[in-house]
Amino acid sequence: MGSNNAYGGEEEINVLITGFGPFKQEYPHNPSWEIASRLPAVLPSLRAKQPSTVKPPFIPRVNLYVHPKPIHVAYKTVRELVPKLWARNFADSSSAPTTAETTSEEEQEAPRKSKYDFAIHIGMAGPQPRWAIERLAHRDGYALRDVDGEFLRDKDNQLRDDWVWKGCPTELRTDLDLDVILKKWRGYAPPEFQQSSSHGTDGAGDKAGAINGTEGKGRGGGDGGKAKGQGQNGSKDGTGAAKWYGNDIKGAKGDKLVISEDPGRYLCDFIYYSSLAELYKHKAERKVVFLHVPCEMGRDGEYVRIGQELVLGLVRSVAEWLVDEKKRRGGLR
Repeated sequence: MGSNNAYGGEEEINVLITGFGPFKQEYPHNPSWEIASRLPAVLPSLRAKQPSTVKPPFIPRVNLYVHPKPIHVAYKTVRELVPKLWARNFADSSSAPTTAETTSEEEQEAPRKSKYDFAIHIGMAGPQPRWAIERLAHRDGYALRDVDGEFLRDKDNQLRDDWVWKGCPTELRTDLDLDVILKKWRGYAPPEFQQSSSHGTDGAGDKAGAINGTEGKGRGGGDGGKAKGQGQNGSKDGTGAAKWYGNDIKGAKGDKLVISEDPGRYLCDFIYYSSLAELYKHKAERKVVFLHVPCEMGRDGEYVRIGQELVLGLVRSVAEWLVDEKKRRGGLR
């Protein structure tokens, strides 16, 4: 790593990445985990003939720390896990305990001394061939059962002084500039993902199955599930005229890499808000993003390979943005 590294010296960028586990019988292999679990430990160098750029910007070594297990699709699991994932960012490393508790499975793959510079949570969306980075997440409105058949039941706790999200706003947004990152990400994507139709923006009727939250209707609900009305909650009574997990997709009709404004008020939305809220409570910059991948990917090797390439392109795009921000602001971290 040379001195032209914008982070300076031997400093590195550390990235936390998570994926979800099986979703009932319909999805025994969650594509988010199929992708995340196969990522390399270090962001590879760009290929010599990378079409996106002639002279790529300098970034330091980027370490990818994938959570060692797929995350169980349950509110209780996510609520207990997320603070542990971020604990290293807020612990005093000089006084951190060295007991067996700190070497649990949640921490085994974490950087031993360094903080996470940003995080990418990956989850499963509808069958449309769109890959969406989410701009925001919601605190309330989780009316669907998780895979254990449990409701969140946060309304029972919101008036308690010890409620985990006491004082947090109903909506939290990432501090990453997704508009800039999206442009970079598209540049690093395979050619078939760089095409954009000029026929206008998507209407609600063009948005496909609401994998996240399909028993309700409206924002984050959806009318059906997959193309034939089956969603992530296992419901089979959808209309088939399904909306994607939200009503707000930023991009032209035909875009495959997009920004979404509504992650769906299910476990994807929930883990995203949980991470954003954990950073908010510590008055830290919310450098985290959620990536929705198509549910139809399955375990097909070629689709997983493409998924890996897209995730690595997203990692590089965020890392470049961080370096640019540090240059612009004179010492961001």
